[in-house]
Amino acid sequence: MYKDGKPEVFKERREIDDEKKTVTFRGLEGHVMEQLKVYDVILEFIPKSEDGCVCKITMIWEKRNDEFPEPSNYMKFVKSMVADMDDHVLKA
Repeated sequence: MYKDGKPEVFKERREIDDEKKTVTFRGLEGHVMEQLKVYDVILEFIPKSEDGCVCKITMIWEKRNDEFPEPSNYMKFVKSMVADMDDHVLKA
């Protein structure tokens, strides 16, 4: 991810729950964590047919203080990442 033309660093832990069909990306370190105490992105895959599913995206964050802006640039990044995943799956 880039902010103001400069690359950003993001260290995460991925948690996969096969039973719930979820993948959680939990922010640990990096630029985003300078402004946020909590940064989790949860992808939940909901089967709709034998051939397809819907992905529900939940983003949870808590700012370190009220002076920091809403993480809209990170929301845009998640949206872009999911769109790229969708394109990749459709081409497979």
